[in-house]
Amino acid sequence: MQISRADELDLLTVLHEGMHEQPAWGLFLTRLLRRVRASLVRLLLARGDVGIEFTARRNVRQITQRSRPVSAPDDPIPYRNLRPERVYSFTEFPSPYDVFGRIVRARSGDLDGWLAILSEDDDFSSGDGALLSALAPHLSIAFRNYAAVEHDRLQREVADWALGRLGRGWLALTDSGRVVAADDLAEKIFRAGDQLRRSAEKRLLAVSPAAHQRLMEAIEAVASQPRAGPRAVRISEDPRLELLIAPIEADELGGPIIGASLAVHIQVPPPAAADPAAALGELFDLSPAMARFAWVLARSGGIAEAAAQLGIRVETARSYSKALYAKLGVSGQAELGRRILTSAAILA
Repeated sequence: MQISRADELDLLTVLHEGMHEQPAWGLFLTRLLRRVRASLVRLLLARGDVGIEFTARRNVRQITQRSRPVSAPDDPIPYRNLRPERVYSFTEFPSPYDVFGRIVRARSGDLDGWLAILSEDDDFSSGDGALLSALAPHLSIAFRNYAAVEHDRLQREVADWALGRLGRGWLALTDSGRVVAADDLAEKIFRAGDQLRRSAEKRLLAVSPAAHQRLMEAIEAVASQPRAGPRAVRISEDPRLELLIAPIEADELGGPIIGASLAVHIQVPPPAAADPAAALGELFDLSPAMARFAWVLARSGGIAEAAAQLGIRVETARSYSKALYAKLGVSGQAELGRRILTSAAILA
């Protein structure tokens, strides 16, 4: 069955837009519920054994969403045994079921999905089953797009968290300095409005006239001569805000990113680590006292200063330092500092 023009307008458009809704595919499920006169429409999306279930019910405006295993004790449908793009009737399943329905499976990569229509009476027509069959290829496309968007969102959240712990963020600009995208740290700086701003045309502005002049010169230099390398710009010293402006290299496979040609890497003072000593102890098998000393020594001017900060004797600090050098396989304080400050502990 080919999807009719009416169903194409009513169902396909919202199916492919549905990944951006909260909950996802709410409008598609609601319209499909009405189209097949079902009492319930359910979409189960899973990766491995873990899934998310989206459900629309008759006379209920809200779409429900819940996490669930694919093989749930209260659900006798053998999801993994269903052939992709074939429509099944619930009467085909060996386990008794208290409602009637049809279900179709669609796959895309490691993402699996099942779309089911349910009713108290078996009044679904052959056209309803044919509609599910026709929708299956479009479900696969929608799942593939959803997986790509989900991956990008997850990648950004994980990366932004790590960058934030280092006091780092980013902006993407056009050659003329218009902001195309910004991370959470950049948005926070814009909201404060005392160092960087966006104009009405979304152009990047520095509040200080002198800093703005340096910023514009760096943007123009990198945009006009990308092979010359990045340019660094100090926006302010107190509070500290430094930028590194670099060209965005086009991906040979994916092509250029539309509109964005410059990356602005942001550096501010990193937030205090929640418990760096505990993280160091776990990384290098150090006692709590030794871990605290290692963290302070890595960030201080020397053994005497570290001893003073911790309130311990200099002789004790020297003993700690020798034990640390041996434990970490380093030859002195400078090397120790590099090892500590480039470890995962700074993200703790």
